[in-house]
Parts: sequence; structure tokens; C-alpha cells
Amino acid sequence: MNKETQSIRQSVFRPSLRKTVALSLLIIGLSACQQGFLDLKPLSQPNVDNFYKTANDFGNAVNGAYDVLQSANQYGGDFNTLLEARSDNVLDNDPSSNAGLRYNIDRFIEPTTNSLLRDTWGSLYTGINRTNLILDKIDAAAVAGVAFDNTLKNRYKGEAQFIRALSYFNLVRLWGKVPLVLKAGSTTDSRSYVRNEVAEVYAAIEKDLTDAAANLPANYTGADVGRATSGAAKGLLGKVLVTEKKFSQAATVLREVISAGTYRLLPNVADVFAVTNKNNAEIVFAVKFKKGVGGALPEGHALWYGTNIGDNIEASLRAAYPTGDARRALTVQIPVPSNVNVVPRKFYDEFSAINDVGNDFPVLRYADVLLLYAEAVNESAAQFSADALAAVNQVRSRAGAPVYTEAQLGGMQATFREAIINERRLELALENDRWFDLVRTGKAVDALKVTGITVPANRLIYPIPQSEIDTYNNPTTFAQNPGY
Repeated sequence: MNKETQSIRQSVFRPSLRKTVALSLLIIGLSACQQGFLDLKPLSQPNVDNFYKTANDFGNAVNGAYDVLQSANQYGGDFNTLLEARSDNVLDNDPSSNAGLRYNIDRFIEPTTNSLLRDTWGSLYTGINRTNLILDKIDAAAVAGVAFDNTLKNRYKGEAQFIRALSYFNLVRLWGKVPLVLKAGSTTDSRSYVRNEVAEVYAAIEKDLTDAAANLPANYTGADVGRATSGAAKGLLGKVLVTEKKFSQAATVLREVISAGTYRLLPNVADVFAVTNKNNAEIVFAVKFKKGVGGALPEGHALWYGTNIGDNIEASLRAAYPTGDARRALTVQIPVPSNVNVVPRKFYDEFSAINDVGNDFPVLRYADVLLLYAEAVNESAAQFSADALAAVNQVRSRAGAPVYTEAQLGGMQATFREAIINERRLELALENDRWFDLVRTGKAVDALKVTGITVPANRLIYPIPQSEIDTYNNPTTFAQNPGY
């Protein structure tokens, strides 16, 4: 049994299927070794072909794709190090833990052999491989007479496309050029993979999200609540387009999300993150967790940003909040009962009997959509936009922060830009956005100077895991990122 098979968790969407034979087949058919994406030894073509026989099989396969997002190497934990500790929001102050595995990332001294990078790369491609299998098989299965209607088939396709797009969006922002694999491959196929150009990867992400938006429903009911929706696909597409600096297109897509009226800001910002208030009206898409589910397929996670050796939130973050801003309190570390750790109030939860917690991780919130929209309009408009100002002020007003006036920001695109990026830091702190925001706006080096860290110019993207470089052994088509 490979590493991933040992650690896989069933999706929270179908708890009744948690230990079924069908899930066992899914694990066998969709596993990919975390040691590196190229090693596909567990992938058995007969097992894969035999698995996809019913609509229920495809439903389980989609759940398996969501499952990878829960991985400790992604939203279950390691993204917090790669994206928040890397930024000016969080400090890893324990160089002795795990031989400095996370401390080195925080200090920009990680080697190419850092196992956290290797495992995150492997986890992302595991999810991509699962979605590729679904998309490869589903149309042919429908033609062959699999009994599920076209609406459900298209929904499954849309969910797979959304997850694949999200996975590639994270890959390309973390590593730059990466292999663009849109078909489930064998070990032989994988030997021909190259690091595709960034533009090619973004084109594939855009297509997946455009198709997903057309295939997915606006909302769900019952046990399906929390799955990717058309609004989530459009919102993520808007974020992708902002990252690509396609601001006019981004503004159009994000305006559609806002105008739909599906989402809204909650009156109390703390309520957005309460574990008793999951799937609330502000959540566009979150990775779902559930504590207290033991056995071979747990669905909880460890404390996010928990520490027992002092405060690990950067002082400059808390200092940036204006007086009376309710969001500052969400960054304050508070004790967890019956535990030596403290955890930021934003992600506070009490341990279950098996010592896990169950916060969902908000990948995209309505507040994020509003701020992305304001940024896109500000960057693309020829003149001041009251609409963009209103979007920013909605977020500030909800937090109890002073709203901006036209006299402060009107007619000054650069000033407005700074206000938006600062607002994103305050609103989305600890939600894995800050590092990506700093890189895409060219502010990473200056921001980290405030914390006393000098960022080498080459370290705005991570090194390709050494295991992948060694496996491909081709400096022409699979070279290491410069400077590593």
C-alpha cells in the first residue's frame, strides 16, 4: 500500500459511503505516489476500467477528488506554511522543530530537498490525476449507457474541472512553469512531460473554470451543500484573471458574481469562521472538514497556526488594523482547552475526543470577491470608479473600520491600489492569500523587509522538488528554477 492510500480521507459530502467497497476500489484506481507524480505504479488500467460503471461510481470519484484538497499537504495544513509563514503575516519561530523544515521556508533558506515542497507537489498532482480520470471516462460512460442524466453528468464534470483548475492555479503560483497534464497518464506517458510555459497553464485554468461555470448549479441542497458552484467557478476565474493582470475581463466576471445576489457579507465578521456556522452566505467555496471521525479515514485536522512557544503572528499585521477594527481580534492567539497550544481566534475550535478539530478552510469568500472586483475596476478604469470604492467600503464598514472617501482615493489610481492591497491583508489574514498577493503586486521584497527578512530575488517562486528534477534528469525540458 502506498503512502497516499494509507492516509486518504473520504469526502465529507457522502459520510454514509465512508467504508464501502466502492471507496476501496476508488483508492486503488486513483492513487498516485506522493514520492513524485511520475511514479504511477498503483494505477492499474483494469481496475480503473472496471470501476467506472455507474453514476454512483462517478460520484465517489468526484468525492475522492475533493478529498485531496483536505490533505495535510494542502488546505489541511501545509499551505499555511507555504503561503502565510512565507509572507509578512506569520512567523515560524521554532528552528529546532522537524529539523527546521518550516522555519527554513519562513526564512527563505529552504533546500530543494525540503519534504514539505515534495509532498505538496505530489498532493496537487494526485488531485489532478483523479480529476483527469473522471473527465477521461465520464463522456464515454454516458455513451455506453451509464444510468445518470445529462445534468448530473455535467455537474460531475464541472466539479472535476473546478478542482483541477484550483490545483493548477496553486501549482503555477507556487512553482511557475509546471507540467500541464490534462489526461490520465501511465508511467510511460509521464516520462515525456515537460515544464509547460506559465501562459499555457493559465489558459487551461481559464478554460476549465469557464466550462465549470457553465456546468455547475448556482447552489445545492441537503448533503451536497458545500460543493463547487457556478458562482465559485466564476469567482475563482475572476481571481485568476486578476493574477494574470487581465483586469477588464476580471471585472466583468466578478461583477456577475456580485450581481447574482447569491452571496453577502455577514454583519459580524467573526461569524464567518464559527465552526457552528459553516456554509454561511459569505462562503463562496471552502474545503470542508469534520472533527471526531476516527479510523482509517479521518476528516478533521490539526490546529492551524497553533503554537506553544510564543506568539507567531507578525506584529506588523496587528499594527496595521485601525482602532475599532473587529478583524484584529481574529488574529489574537487564545488558549485551547486541555492543550498546551494557543490558536488564532479566526480558526479556533475545541478538540474532539480523538484530538482533532473541524474548521472548514475558506478558499474564496464574498469579501475576497468584492476586493478583487475593486482592484480589477481600479486597474482597468480610465477614471475613478465609485463602484470600486463602494466595494472596498462594504468590507471596511462591516469590520468597523473607517470608510474611505472619494477625496482620499478618487483620481489617484496608485493610492487606491495601495488601499486595496492593504485591505486584502487585513480582511484575508491567515487565509493563504497574502504571499500570492505580495508576489503578484511586486511588493514581496519590501513587505518582508519590515519583518527583518531579506528575500532573494529568485525566491518569489519555490524550487522544483529535487525528487522531480532527479527523476526527469533533463535540464532542457525540466530545469530547476533559477538560483536554486
